[in-house]
Amino acid sequence: MENPIQNLISILNASHHPIELEVKPEPNTKPNDCLNIVKRKVESDGGKMVLGWQIWKTQYWVEAEFHAVWEDLNLELHDISPKAIPIKKILFVEDEKLTYDGTQKESIRLNYSNNQFVDDLFKVWEAIFRFDNKGERKFLYDLSSVLNHDQLEYKKYLINLKQIIEYILKLNGNRNSNCPCNSGIEFHSCHGKDFDIKVSLDI
Repeated sequence: MENPIQNLISILNASHHPIELEVKPEPNTKPNDCLNIVKRKVESDGGKMVLGWQIWKTQYWVEAEFHAVWEDLNLELHDISPKAIPIKKILFVEDEKLTYDGTQKESIRLNYSNNQFVDDLFKVWEAIFRFDNKGERKFLYDLSSVLNHDQLEYKKYLINLKQIIEYILKLNGNRNSNCPCNSGIEFHSCHGKDFDIKVSLDI
């Protein structure tokens, strides 16, 4: 049987082998802020920032998310950033090829299921990433003050579409499942109508 995590790590072609790290967040920190958390730790305690990927596995896919950890003065690695979900350990792959230029880095995902609806979810995530990182937006943390009405509506649409697909997948559904918006019709004819066109818009 194929190992999806090993397949993903092969795609990464990272410079190091994966290791397990305990998650021990620094006090008064928040999720999705690993770079700033590690930067402050280096400034206060020495050591250095190490870039790589934290690996997640779900029912349908595996994902490599850009991540920073702290290397102490004894060359030991520590994950000091809190997670959005309770978790005690992560699988971390150091990658010396990675650099940080102040912009986001898109996650790398692999669908290991037979459900093509997972690929649709990937397309929505990719659309959200493209939107958030178009032009000067890639350097901004909060976009709410720079988006016009059409852009705000499109971002809301993408977020809603993501939540709908995630909900259907939690029920082991697919494109032919009823849309959870209570329309009474299948997703592909409801919120999924003209799906590929809508997620490809450049706004």
